[in-house]
Amino acid sequence: MPELPACVGWPTGDLGPRIFVAQIDLAAFQPHVQLDWLPSEGRLYAFFDEERNGCPDVVRILYALEPPGPPAEPPQPAPKKWRFEERRVGFMKFNSVPSPDWFEVDYATLGDQLDDEAWSTFEDCDLGEEIEHRIGGYPTEIQGGQMALECEYMRRGLTRDYNDDVPDAIRRAAREWRLLLQIDSDPALNMNWWDGGRLYVFVRAKDAARGDFSKTVTITQTH
Repeated sequence: MPELPACVGWPTGDLGPRIFVAQIDLAAFQPHVQLDWLPSEGRLYAFFDEERNGCPDVVRILYALEPPGPPAEPPQPAPKKWRFEERRVGFMKFNSVPSPDWFEVDYATLGDQLDDEAWSTFEDCDLGEEIEHRIGGYPTEIQGGQMALECEYMRRGLTRDYNDDVPDAIRRAAREWRLLLQIDSDPALNMNWWDGGRLYVFVRAKDAARGDFSKTVTITQTH
């Protein structure tokens, strides 16, 4: 149950109250990794709406600087499959590197110069079969795709035609997107995003820096 401040209401979705997924105390996170685009204090609250899958706001992020309140009950009970167990989490610092698809967004000018030998100098963290919940860094994609570009198209309400070149304005704007949260399927919590999938919540760096999480974009991928 989220510890919502008294001034923050439980968000609703298409069929009623959204499902509470996670809350993060940014003051507890920042000592581990200094991300200049994240506020140094306050809390993030993540809520999910299955009916919005494929829309930018399938996960809605609330941000509050006010002190947390007592654990809040949802306005009505969640369906059984969306009742997650509670786990208190800590933070560990790991390396993360962009996939080749992500490099094509941020480093398009490199083109074919990015050869296999150069690529091998980058080492991503290897967590084996572990659950991969993340804050910041780069996503661990289940499927291929250029997530930063997808975010920009979705935020603009546009459908991408993969046969067309990406306009320079969209490619430049896509570089602003940062991975805010990666939320993995987690059997121990009864947390399964369809077929063992993941939720990837992105935010523009300039929005996050000023505490505006109202325009996040969530991409979902499954096996």
